[in-house]
Amino acid sequence: MSAFETAEYRERVQRVNANMEAAGIDTLVVLSQAHMSYLTGYEGDSDYVPQVTIVRAGDVDAIVILREMDLYCAYPTVYLDESRIESYPEDHIGTPERSPWDVIGRRIAEIAGGGRIGVEFSASNFSYADHQALVRVLGDRPLVDGSRVVTKARTRKSAAELSYMRQAGKIVDRALMNGIDRIAEGVRQCDVAAQITHDLIAGTPECGGGPHRPVTMPTGPGVAQAPHLKWTDAPYRVGDQTDFETGAFVHRYCCALSRTAIVGPPSARLLHVHNAVMDGFHGGFDAVRPGATCGDVHRAFMKAFGPHGVRKESRIGYSIGLDWPDLCFSMQDDDETILETDFTFHLIIGIWEREDAYVFSETLRVGETGAESLSSMPRELFIR
Repeated sequence: MSAFETAEYRERVQRVNANMEAAGIDTLVVLSQAHMSYLTGYEGDSDYVPQVTIVRAGDVDAIVILREMDLYCAYPTVYLDESRIESYPEDHIGTPERSPWDVIGRRIAEIAGGGRIGVEFSASNFSYADHQALVRVLGDRPLVDGSRVVTKARTRKSAAELSYMRQAGKIVDRALMNGIDRIAEGVRQCDVAAQITHDLIAGTPECGGGPHRPVTMPTGPGVAQAPHLKWTDAPYRVGDQTDFETGAFVHRYCCALSRTAIVGPPSARLLHVHNAVMDGFHGGFDAVRPGATCGDVHRAFMKAFGPHGVRKESRIGYSIGLDWPDLCFSMQDDDETILETDFTFHLIIGIWEREDAYVFSETLRVGETGAESLSSMPRELFIR
C-alpha cells in the first residue's frame, strides 16, 4: 500500500515536469532514493546497487528500474502499474563483466529518444565509476545536471506529508524523553541508546516508527563536543554531559529533535551556554514567517545569541522532511530562500567547540503567521 494517494504522486510528477521544462530537460534520471520514494512511493532500502526512476516530459507517471530481486520491494509500496516497474538481471551484480548501467543506460536512451537528458549527479549513491559506466552506454550524448529538479518540487509539504511529520514528532518526543529519563550514575550509555532506539521503532499507540538513523549522543569530557559520535558501553559518571540528536521517521518523513543532559549539577559555564542557546533559538524561532528569508532567521538568531560571547561557526538549520536533511535550503546568513507556508526545517543550535558543548533543536513548520514546532518536549537543560 503506497503512503499517499495516486493523485498526490501525479501532482508531484507534474511539478517535476514543470521544473524539467524550465531547466531544458526532456528526460530526468532520478537517483536519490528519497526522490524515488517521493515520485513513486518506493520504500526499499536498496540504493547500494544501481537503481533509477525516470521521468519523461509529458508523462503522467514515472518509470522505475531496479535490481530484479527488488521488484518485490516495489510491488507492495509503489503506486505504479507493474508495466512501469522494470528490472535488470541478477547476473549483472558483483561482476566486472556486466554492469547494471548497461541495462539502465540502454533503457534511458530508448526512453529519451533524441531529447536532452538530465541526471542527478549529486546523488550520494552515484559514484564516479557509476557515471563512467553510464557514459560508456550513452556515448557522446550530453548530460546535464538535474540534481535540483525534484528538490525544488518538494520544498513545500502537503497536508499528508505534514501529518506523517507530526506523527514522527510525537514519536521522537517520547523516545528522547524516555532515554533521558534512563540516565543515572552507573547506567551504561548503550542502555540509554537502546531505550531511545526501542521507542523510535515502537512509536506511539497510534503510530509505529519507521527505519531510522542511530541516535547521536556524544557523552563525557572531551567527547560531548563531537557532533557525530554515537555511544559506548561506558557507564555514566557525575559530570558526564550528553548532547542528543535523534529523529523519528514515518514513511521516510522525519522529525528531528535535540536536547542536552548532564549527570549532576551543571557548571556556571554550561548554564551560560544554555542561556545563550535558548535566547538564540527563540530569536530565530520568532523570526520565522512567510516572506522571511533563511538569512533573516539566521540574523535574528545572531542578534539574540551574539551578545553572550559564545563561539558558534556552524549554520543553525536546514530543510527536513522526506530526508534528513532534504537539501532544499539552509539556515545561514547568505541563503536568501524566501520561506513559504508549509516549508519545514530543523532549527538546530549546536555548539561544537573545544571548550563548549551544547545542542538544542526542534523541527519547525512555517505556519501562516509564524513558526509551529512539531515537538512538545520541555525546552530545558536536563539535569539527572
